[in-house]
Amino acid sequence: MPLEVISIQAGGLLLTWQDISISISAEEAVRSAVVTGHIPPGVAPPWPDDRASLSAGGTLLLTGYVRDFRPDQGADDWKATISLVSRTVDAVETSILHKTGLAENKDIKGIGEAFDNCGVGIEAKGSFETIAKHQIEPGESLYSTLEPLARAEAAIIHDTPEGKLRIVQKPEGSHSGGLAAGVNIISAAAEFSGEGRFNPVIVRGQQSRGTTPQALRPEAKASDPSVGRSRPKIVVLDGEATTKHMKNAVEWEARAAAGLAVNATITVSGWRDAGGRIWTPNFLVYVRHPRVFLDQMMVIKSVELTQDTQADGDGTRATLTLTDPRALGGSSSGSKSGKGWSAPEPKAEYSAQ
Repeated sequence: MPLEVISIQAGGLLLTWQDISISISAEEAVRSAVVTGHIPPGVAPPWPDDRASLSAGGTLLLTGYVRDFRPDQGADDWKATISLVSRTVDAVETSILHKTGLAENKDIKGIGEAFDNCGVGIEAKGSFETIAKHQIEPGESLYSTLEPLARAEAAIIHDTPEGKLRIVQKPEGSHSGGLAAGVNIISAAAEFSGEGRFNPVIVRGQQSRGTTPQALRPEAKASDPSVGRSRPKIVVLDGEATTKHMKNAVEWEARAAAGLAVNATITVSGWRDAGGRIWTPNFLVYVRHPRVFLDQMMVIKSVELTQDTQADGDGTRATLTLTDPRALGGSSSGSKSGKGWSAPEPKAEYSAQ
């Protein structure tokens, strides 16, 4: 498998290095990278907080900043390690500055834009409910105020290669070629756990306006029949407890728990699928590997892209963490896998106590 040509623009320098690790997740708001190589003598290095971008073979993978710079002089060699983070780090680590801390009559994208004082940028794909009133907590970050709203919309928040926050409700595409034992899979492992799965899941909340039972004591309930016994879990919804939000939230809780409990980890040679696309979180791929009881469409939760150019290194590889598409808002695809791979398709029951 040919090496990827890695180009890093940082601190006014254009660096072409080949030893690298890149971490990208559909469930995290900040991607990161660590690169190791040489900087010519007399050349000023990139320093923390310098603007940076990273591309592989012309494909943009990260836009953000230098996070750390670690020069290392050994007995026989000098090298530098540079870590990079997405621009979205400022949406996670900094506090919102806003005169009132209040946004009214906006959907989740509008709320994000109202409180995006660092200029990170918000993208959204899907249909989102208008929220009558959203009040931030003093000191909280943009991500921390949006994440509970996303769960109430059955959505996830991750970053983009351009360094923006992106809010989506289902997988966004499919990879070409698939993954199969004996074809392009180097190694495969699976993990099945009952930890974190409950039956039923109950979401309770409150609306900011009204005195009816529907406003003051709404409740939504969803079952995970794969649990097989009573394991109740009550979750309190942050934000407006509208009927849609309650139903979305309880179904999402059940699906997300299944996604955390059942995962496959697959390592492949190279960073790209059969069509040349770099392996991408929140994309679907068909996986067939009988030794981990897997024969179905899966969704990529996270990707670790590594390249080691040492003579005894592993070369260019991608390690994919995958789960059933229903765990990230996708649909069932006629699975031929062992029953342990199935995520629930819960239907919320809504009531006002």
